[in-house]
Amino acid sequence: MATPAAPWLLRAGALLILVSPLLPQAASAGRNFSPAGTVHALKGTATGTERAALAAGLFAPMAAGLVLAAGSLPRNGGPTALRLVTLCLLLALSFGLATLGSIILSDSTARPSAPSYPLTLAVFAVPLLLSSAALARWMEGGFGRSTGAFERAALAVLVLLHGLFLADSGWIALAGAAGAAAGSVRTLPGVWVAPAGALLAAAGAILASLPPRRAVDSAPASG
Repeated sequence: MATPAAPWLLRAGALLILVSPLLPQAASAGRNFSPAGTVHALKGTATGTERAALAAGLFAPMAAGLVLAAGSLPRNGGPTALRLVTLCLLLALSFGLATLGSIILSDSTARPSAPSYPLTLAVFAVPLLLSSAALARWMEGGFGRSTGAFERAALAVLVLLHGLFLADSGWIALAGAAGAAAGSVRTLPGVWVAPAGALLAAAGAILASLPPRRAVDSAPASG
């Protein structure tokens, strides 16, 4: 049953996702690390292409938050263009996460410090499943029959995986590359803002996709 709280859950989650890249995510020896600060700190050790790719990955939740917030405002998922943007972002983030998971699973030298194997496997497999399902739904029914609820829920799940990976081991590797001493990196509460927002957004998108409960006429029959 759809609930009036569903769009508000989606909006609250989208807001948390949107602001999460602006918050400090990790700390070491009194130094805080945020996405913007880390990309800047790698200016002398990484190429422009590498830093651009890193920035795209770290700020991807901001784009997802904008799309999720936009999809929560109109009825029926908004115009076709918005649903198309949601699908494209879903596919792009799926490709990025699946590629990251594949590299870590196949190349031990690319692994961050002590990554969780189940989480790394999920980072590889879940995006492939969600993107395949989204493409199949689009090819079967097109955008005219879809409200985009599945795509928004799937996008929130990808943001959840993205945030959990950074909290698990991603920031340890990033802070180390930015000059933090090995073994001194600890995550800050800000690293959990995106996963928390993703859970709210996914719940809101799922609840919004449920059909409304039909009213039942309980009045006694007359005559």
